[in-house]
Amino acid sequence: MMATQSPSPSSGESLSIRVVREVAAHDGVDPMDLSPPLFHSVDPAALDALFEPTSTDDARAGRVTFAYDGKRIAVDSDGEVTIDPERDPQRTCSR
Repeated sequence: MMATQSPSPSSGESLSIRVVREVAAHDGVDPMDLSPPLFHSVDPAALDALFEPTSTDDARAGRVTFAYDGKRIAVDSDGEVTIDPERDPQRTCSR
């Protein structure tokens, strides 16, 4: 399966909300029905704070990746979210 990549956000939504929305869309479920919850894999507040501007309003740059429900999620500082299936053959997903 190919990676799914979303465009950079045009709204001011938080990165954690964007990740939930993108993963739910990828899985074909309502964001409220996402299971397991995102916080089982990553701290949403930490994710949101990671790329906040510095005290001098300089933008931060970088990428964070984490595993979530059999997928590798990558979030760039510009808000781009990439979803790629993990390639671990021992990994099984249950809902």
